[in-house]
Amino acid sequence: MLNALRDPLKYGFAVGRIKVRETKMLGLNRIDRLVSASNFADQKRILAETDYGSFFQEATTPEDVEKALNDYLAIVYEFLEEVYPDKQILSYFRSRYDFHNLKVLLKAKYGEKTAEQIWSKLGMLETEEVKKAIEEGELEGIAEPYRSALYEAMERFEQDKNSQQIDIVLDKALYKHLYEAAKKQKNKFFTGFVRSSIDLVNLKVFLRAKSLNRESKFIEDAFLDRGFLEKEKLVSIYYDSLDIAVNMLKETSYAAIVQESIVGQEFDPDLFDKKVDDFLVRYLQPAKYIPVGLEPLISYIIAKENEVKVLRVILIGKLSGLSAQTIKERVRVQYV
Repeated sequence: MLNALRDPLKYGFAVGRIKVRETKMLGLNRIDRLVSASNFADQKRILAETDYGSFFQEATTPEDVEKALNDYLAIVYEFLEEVYPDKQILSYFRSRYDFHNLKVLLKAKYGEKTAEQIWSKLGMLETEEVKKAIEEGELEGIAEPYRSALYEAMERFEQDKNSQQIDIVLDKALYKHLYEAAKKQKNKFFTGFVRSSIDLVNLKVFLRAKSLNRESKFIEDAFLDRGFLEKEKLVSIYYDSLDIAVNMLKETSYAAIVQESIVGQEFDPDLFDKKVDDFLVRYLQPAKYIPVGLEPLISYIIAKENEVKVLRVILIGKLSGLSAQTIKERVRVQYV
């Protein structure tokens, strides 16, 4: 009862501001127009009707699109900093970008090529300070949970000379941090979102490793803790057919994601990522109807990040010469 009284006071203003912002999200009609646009110039004219417009005025290349979308998300987070009552929640979401950035810096330190070269400005760590600390191996000035994760990732890489160890260690640290942050909120919706996210990461590891014929030891090492799925069950069926995995998951919410990501007995990781994003957006959609509380705030952040992913697919797809049909097939489910 006490929480019910506190929520309107704590979240009422923020949720009110967010509900207004939700009415300005792109929506299916505008997404369809962007997909069907004849060229990138027409897409920019459509975006000029929205709050994305000013970010794309000078954009001409895929690199420009990436920068514009990152700059836009930075403004979204500035807005949330202004209205959010609980800065720890924002730290939760922004820490994901910090861990991404740490991967980029560590792999650069060891001369490893990576597809994740873009430094995100959405994290909280100071770029130059962290870069210098990593280059010099002096990590004492870096805050937790990042410092311990960096030490472990560096130690594991030095042992194996395998950059996958960097990903494994930092992903484990990230999701442990996210789970602990969610538990502190004592919110079932939030905790469920994090645990489902962990399950989906583990399923991708499982399917990707099978497609590459990795040893089961790899998934035992890479699997994240604290999800709903029992890791031991996944390990036990690792060498069985994919049909066995789908059957094992039939009582869960994930069976369709796995089944639909297998094309001709081959796992399609890009299709899996799309199905995962669709699943998480559908998980969040009921929060639209909660009048006040933590749920609408969390859902808005994920919805905007999803919207940015959709725009990335549509705009870069058009610049790359993809057909409208191909782009449409790659577009994620929308929150609104």
